[in-house]
Amino acid sequence: MTHMQDKFVQAIRYKLQKRVRRLNSADYAHFLFLLRSFLRYVDDSPILSGARDELLARAARHNPQTTVDQILGGEAQFAEAEDEAAAVGYLLLRAVADTQDQYMQKLTTLGRIYGAENKFDEHVEKIRDLFLEPFYEYIDEHIDDQQAILYVLRRYKHHCEWFHAEQLHQLVENDTTVGEASLAKHLYEFLHREGIEFHIEPKSHSGIADFVAEQVGDERVVADAKIFWPEKSKGKQYLISAFHQVYTYSRDYNESCAYLVVFKMCAEDVHFLVPQSTAMFPSVSMNNKTIFFVVVDICAHAASASKRGALKSIEVREEELIQVAADSSSPWRK
Repeated sequence: MTHMQDKFVQAIRYKLQKRVRRLNSADYAHFLFLLRSFLRYVDDSPILSGARDELLARAARHNPQTTVDQILGGEAQFAEAEDEAAAVGYLLLRAVADTQDQYMQKLTTLGRIYGAENKFDEHVEKIRDLFLEPFYEYIDEHIDDQQAILYVLRRYKHHCEWFHAEQLHQLVENDTTVGEASLAKHLYEFLHREGIEFHIEPKSHSGIADFVAEQVGDERVVADAKIFWPEKSKGKQYLISAFHQVYTYSRDYNESCAYLVVFKMCAEDVHFLVPQSTAMFPSVSMNNKTIFFVVVDICAHAASASKRGALKSIEVREEELIQVAADSSSPWRK
């Protein structure tokens, strides 16, 4: 990571710490307002929300929402794994923040099941110790390492669309047989430059080795680049097969998160119909594996945005993605 990026992360960490200090010193009357402000800050920060999204994806195997529902129902639960405790902490804080006229009731429920005295400030202290602290510590420790890859991918999307769309589009047009591989190389180079650590075997002269398969070590960055270009037979079904490929990699290498970067070469938009969430990118979860979709628009538009007319969108439904991944007979290789 560059010196400038280090300073940026340090600034984010300082602002996060400052908001947590406010929460830790708040009495029960002010805690709800400051909690909402704290969560809004996380939502609005690309690097913090990216770390949160990855946390929730990695902790999905623990079913943290079920644990939170049990806690809010009056049943004391304790997480064992670090990511589980952090995810439960975040989801419970969100449930408290989203409350309307039941704030005091939730404070009482949470405080009593964890042994607090019958005082609202003591109930708030339990929430801070059991739920705020694990979430804060996890985010603070992971915003500048592999867990921040979603933030880096957001930067990559903007980097391509704002400054290199024409260049990348021409890269594909010049030789469509290797265009996708060239885009993949551009993506991996950016990830490496931004501090995402991975190690790969030397590439052969016959072509670009597969990024995931050629990595060495126990941890792999499961990311793949695909072109969306319906008129060149790389449309909806091609993306569905690409999802299957990335899902298979995440399963084979036991990685909780994987990333499908889609380079849109056409005027048509691609819309992933997946459950709504606060995540910066749409995603689909299956068998405790979460695949994030990052669409990068490198289309050579003939007209400005104001003169293009109605945007045609091609929709990819969640059930279509899950079905092809569940069907072991589906073709998925390049």
